Amino acid sequence: MVDNTNSYKDRVSRLISWGHWFMFANILLAMLMAVRYIFAADGQATVISVLYVLMTWIGHFGLLGIICYVLVLFPLTFVFPYSHILRGAGAVLATLSIVALLIDGSVYQNYQLHFNLFAFDLDGFNLNNTIGWSSISLFLIALLVVELTIANLIWKRLHVIRQWDIGNKLAAFFGVMFLLSHMVHIWADATIYRPVLSFDRTFPFAHQSTARSFIKRQGWLNETHQKDLMINKSAKSVNYPLSPLQCHATETNLLVITVARVNEDLVTPDIMPNLTALSAQGLSAQAHITNSLEDTDATFGFETGLPAIYRPAFTAQKLSSPLIELTNKSIRKSFGVHADQLTNKDALAVDRKNVDDLAQWIGEQRGAPYFANITLYASQQLSIGTNALLNFDHALTQTSSAPQRVLATQYVNSLHYTDRLIGELLQGVDLTTTTVVVTGHRGNDLTRLYNQSSSDYSQVNLKVPLIIVGPNFEPQQVTKATSHYDVLPTLLKSHFKCGNPASDISVGYDIKSTQQSDMFYLGNAHYFSLYKDGNNTQIDRQGQYRFFNKHYIRQDDGKLSFQSLVDLMANIERFEP
Repeated sequence: MVDNTNSYKDRVSRLISWGHWFMFANILLAMLMAVRYIFAADGQATVISVLYVLMTWIGHFGLLGIICYVLVLFPLTFVFPYSHILRGAGAVLATLSIVALLIDGSVYQNYQLHFNLFAFDLDGFNLNNTIGWSSISLFLIALLVVELTIANLIWKRLHVIRQWDIGNKLAAFFGVMFLLSHMVHIWADATIYRPVLSFDRTFPFAHQSTARSFIKRQGWLNETHQKDLMINKSAKSVNYPLSPLQCHATETNLLVITVARVNEDLVTPDIMPNLTALSAQGLSAQAHITNSLEDTDATFGFETGLPAIYRPAFTAQKLSSPLIELTNKSIRKSFGVHADQLTNKDALAVDRKNVDDLAQWIGEQRGAPYFANITLYASQQLSIGTNALLNFDHALTQTSSAPQRVLATQYVNSLHYTDRLIGELLQGVDLTTTTVVVTGHRGNDLTRLYNQSSSDYSQVNLKVPLIIVGPNFEPQQVTKATSHYDVLPTLLKSHFKCGNPASDISVGYDIKSTQQSDMFYLGNAHYFSLYKDGNNTQIDRQGQYRFFNKHYIRQDDGKLSFQSLVDLMANIERFEP
């Protein structure tokens, strides 16, 4: 008489042992397939980063193999304890997993993007163009044969393999590699070691540890360090400009005025009369947007024509804006303080002093041309000093509640008095010998004042005025979509008389030309938005994405043009060495 209980236990025990070795064989196969991720990764190769990648490669795919076995094959062992069924099921599941890894690797190799639902939502994305369904079919059949062969060989040689007694050692090896890779990443994250951080998200389903909360509690990581980390963790090297600048010496002055927070639709004769009058004297961009909701990143895009993902590389390589390089023979000075220095100060009073100092400095300049810039922060702090309130139409602010109207009133009045300061400053500026640029870092959503973040890429936050007045700028209203990326090419062409094409120094175009960007990359490497025709797709570092329409209403069925995305990334990546 056969003991069914013992027979069941024996079968399960042997199948579990087989499953362990079948899992190990597929871990090795997956690691072999994943080599393409390493060579396709846009990372910095150093001794430490190479060791980190090797440890991550071993530990990560070892963990994925274990998880797949525990979640799928291990439970099936108890439900279907029959070798033929389990070997067939294991071969099929392993084949599908390896093919999925192949598809993801092809997408990553071509677009630096892991295959996920975002790819399916790209309008025009065609997987067949990336890898080819015929190739997938042939590979799937061949791989299934290989998997069945591996499964059968392990089953038939199981008694020999068991005698090796190395299963625990292999498991320990994968575990040690996994832990070491995460420890190295924790160190790199805390010290901002870019060569290691540049390999973040190289492998699918990868999520590196940081221990940032623990380190912060110990006082080893302050807020400034943490902010630098988030900005710099995906730093890129940069080749800039692509060709040497070919410009003629100019005797024309350059003055850049930046208002920290200014909505384009509030530049009206009632609220900002001086700016409105100035816009009629030169180039006025009617559909202009900033390149970031972070002030520092917005300034970088304005001065270099590049997205903020290149800002860390500029710092590392000690590069500067062409505006600095081309004004070496000019007298240069910046006026204004950083926003962080305005704590407990009346921003309007600070702006008042800076405007007076700049006006006096301009009046003292004789002979050599000058380059000056000033940032006005009253509108960011909603500062109006002791001035009387301006009466205006609240319909312009689209606010409803009483608290919102109070804040909107403060904001509009701060713009009104900022405009007065700009008017006083311009009285001492000779527009026949000076190019004046007036713009803003970003706009302000008056329904969400004091409750905004750097990820609210609504049109009201993005649209800012851009006015360029000077001897080489005739009155012109530009209605095409423009951004801060377009300012530098425009100045290089008309103010500095450079012969370089815009593509040498920017991802944007000369505003006076007929060319324009189809899509804009806004933000930095940590959090960014793809902006097209008023709609935007917001994407974070984890690959999470959200579609928003022109009214900043989230759309579950939103679509992003795949071709536009490919063209945009190709345009940006031109500046990588």
